[in-house]
Amino acid sequence: MSDFKAEDHRLTDPAYSRTESEGTALASHPDPRRVLGVVSFLSSTEREGKWELPRRFRALAVLGNVELDLRAADVGYGLSVIEAVAVMGNVEITVPPEIAVECDGDSFMGTFTLKYHGRASPSAANRERTLRVTGSAYAGAVTVSVRGPDDKNILKRLRRNEWRMEE
Repeated sequence: MSDFKAEDHRLTDPAYSRTESEGTALASHPDPRRVLGVVSFLSSTEREGKWELPRRFRALAVLGNVELDLRAADVGYGLSVIEAVAVMGNVEITVPPEIAVECDGDSFMGTFTLKYHGRASPSAANRERTLRVTGSAYAGAVTVSVRGPDDKNILKRLRRNEWRMEE
């Protein structure tokens, strides 16, 4: 430790992983200011099923489509922020009804909407987990849909299984 100075970057830089003199790894913790995300340029990107939503997430769609389904995702307690930007494209975010949603975005020749489907309502959220969606839509669309499990898909699956059992 005698080779460290107060202004040494190795004490504060999380990207620095080894000391020069000892060759041992320093403990590095994830930076809460770090932003992860997806970019879709002339293409489509989907996230669904079991995945972890970081505290700060960016979704950018330029002439493309980004679909984020949070119904089976791990969303941490507290506040999570998604910054959604659509430039002549679409960003679609599906949120389960138990997560509180705050939606604040701007649009120019496009739409930035929050919709509640079926039995989902703002009073169904328990306020332990909050999702804030911010961003912009330029000649595109950002749509946040709050909905539970798809009743239509469940009924279709039940009908398929009953049909197969009869054969």
